[in-house]
Amino acid sequence: MKYQQRLQVSVRERLRKLMTAPFSSAGHEVHLAVTWINSQPALTGLLEEASQAEPGLDRERFRTGLTRSGRFVWPSRTEQGRATLIWELMQDIADQEADNPEIGWQTAIGYSISGRPQDSWREFTEDILQPLFDFLSERVGAESSILHTLERYRTRIEWFDRQELYARFEADRANGEEVYNLDLQRFLFLEGDHITHAKPRSASGEADLIGDLDGRDPLVCDGKIFDGQGRGKSYLVKGVHQIIKYAHDYGQHTAYLVIYNITDKLLELPTDGTPGTWPSYTEISGVRVYFIHVRVLPPTTTASKAGKATRVTLTKENLTNPDAA
Repeated sequence: MKYQQRLQVSVRERLRKLMTAPFSSAGHEVHLAVTWINSQPALTGLLEEASQAEPGLDRERFRTGLTRSGRFVWPSRTEQGRATLIWELMQDIADQEADNPEIGWQTAIGYSISGRPQDSWREFTEDILQPLFDFLSERVGAESSILHTLERYRTRIEWFDRQELYARFEADRANGEEVYNLDLQRFLFLEGDHITHAKPRSASGEADLIGDLDGRDPLVCDGKIFDGQGRGKSYLVKGVHQIIKYAHDYGQHTAYLVIYNITDKLLELPTDGTPGTWPSYTEISGVRVYFIHVRVLPPTTTASKAGKATRVTLTKENLTNPDAA
């Protein structure tokens, strides 16, 4: 809770800096705000999730509306959609600022200035940018981003709980996947306030974890063991297609596949995003599936003595053509 409160304060402070920035350095202040937001996993997680909430946003209408005088009308139906439009706009301003600081924020987006430039900047910040910061502050206070919660879960296991969980897995290998999924279920409740239900029924069968079924935004999450053998690439491909079906059953465009890697192999996963950024994800049949890769095998030696690890690569072709796996 203290972390969330501190982050809320920081979000409001970033908005204050934007509102009070001199017109001459407004673009630079936007660049600093974008850089800061990108350094906060909880905020980037919220923005990632928001980007999936309203498909078909009319971005052209939004940008055109900024250049016209008169009443501005948001072309989005949801707060998530509006936040997505603003975040994309701020990133464009920041990119233009980085490429050419002399261009000016209003030229970068075609915004027409009326009256004193400083007054126009203040109005633009209040009318166009502020709703994004209100959205982030409200969501940080009300909930923890699912992606941020899952990142913390991965870190907790890899840093602290590998030995204990693996011992429980070894003691009951027949139900080993359930050992890890029950642990994830507990963590989602304690750390993210997501109430999940083990193996709820849907038209496509039983998912390992589905959260917040009674709310308007169910959490679709599934966990799969990767052992490089019987539960290898084909098993993960099957898991991806299962979770996509669950997302369709619950009317969701986002799902989360947690992969428990019980081998010493390096598992490389495909991504439709920027290579090297976390988490990797793929978009199939209108659903964005995030891959949360967790190394759960306790280390048997130091990294310097382990030697070269074997790589196992799951490709987009494996997912779209299961026979390729």
